[in-house]
Amino acid sequence: MMNFVWNLPTELNYGEGNLDKTGELTKNIGKKPFIVSYGTHGGTHGKSFWIVERVIKSLERKKTPFVLYNAIEQNPRVSTIDIGVEKLVVSGCDYVIAVGGGSVIDAAKYISATAFSGGSCWDYVILKERKEKVYAGAYPIVAIPTVAASGSEANAGGVITNWETHEKSFCRSAYRIPKMAIIDPLVFVSLPRKTTLDGGVDIFSHLIEHYLSSDGTSEIADRITEGLILTLIENLDKVLENPENIDARGELSLCSILGWSGLQALGRTGSIPIHFIEHQLSGHYDISHGRGIAIVIPPYLDYFASAKPERWAKLSRRVFGVTEVDDNKAAVLLAEKVREWFKRIGMLLTLTDVGINGEKNEILADDVVRMYGTLEGNKVPGARPMTKTDILNVLNASI
Repeated sequence: MMNFVWNLPTELNYGEGNLDKTGELTKNIGKKPFIVSYGTHGGTHGKSFWIVERVIKSLERKKTPFVLYNAIEQNPRVSTIDIGVEKLVVSGCDYVIAVGGGSVIDAAKYISATAFSGGSCWDYVILKERKEKVYAGAYPIVAIPTVAASGSEANAGGVITNWETHEKSFCRSAYRIPKMAIIDPLVFVSLPRKTTLDGGVDIFSHLIEHYLSSDGTSEIADRITEGLILTLIENLDKVLENPENIDARGELSLCSILGWSGLQALGRTGSIPIHFIEHQLSGHYDISHGRGIAIVIPPYLDYFASAKPERWAKLSRRVFGVTEVDDNKAAVLLAEKVREWFKRIGMLLTLTDVGINGEKNEILADDVVRMYGTLEGNKVPGARPMTKTDILNVLNASI
């Protein structure tokens, strides 16, 4: 087992009707919140503005002044975040409330910490060719997730997109871990089926990345991860059958939070190769993260089954019921079982299905290596170090 330090300082406040209690629940965090939400320019995000309105009414009942910044996109842009930083600096607000999915919560984290520390949000992301700036602090953050997906409401991470350069990267900072997550399962009931599915696949990707890529061993992390995946599959089925199943919605929300909290990787931290590939895919094409992840996972599992066959085989047997005793054969079956599941829920997708013909695949592979590769050898961390050719083969198999 690897050495580790783990802390989950976020207060998880779960309950039906919590949305209408925002003013009461946040009264001790600050006096004037800066609310970050999706833009209201139409589509799913525009239709969900009623959630923000309920938060605002709750604050107004407590006579709490606020500033609203409703401008965030599904792949939050550096330019949009930096405008938010400027607005927060002059707003007189002393804490941030993020109302939305992972994109909004990630953007709010960057707005909060960059407004406190100075500069542009892009100064702080990880890029191979330069040393990123380090945050000096952040305004307190309250996260109100509107979808079970990224788990950003209870971790230090955050992903943003530089649309001018079509680069997508991330960083982590303990300063940005939300002080509180207000979780209201009634909010999730209104989600479109597509958004629920995108979120479910995102949760799955978070659970398998460290499991399959780490060189460490931790049976407790394995069992936690396997249990969360089984819980995810079972309750996603229940929600698809009955979108108003509140208990199942709540189970998915906990899978989301715990699946990217570090708990799922205690003692065997690995890397996130699937995310490395998908980041550049959505950085160029602006598809939803969940769709991009769904496209990349099966060919990744196919291509890298031989890298750690014992890990692929273990997941195949414990989660997907594979009985094959030979590790190499059982490892190959993992991608097949995942494809069967994705097909059953309507998430077995290719690049072609989302209107992408693969003409930029070599550029995407170059970007992954350029941004996330090691300084020596230009290889990207994964189940085994990935070369440009490896990444390109996965992308080409996704067409």
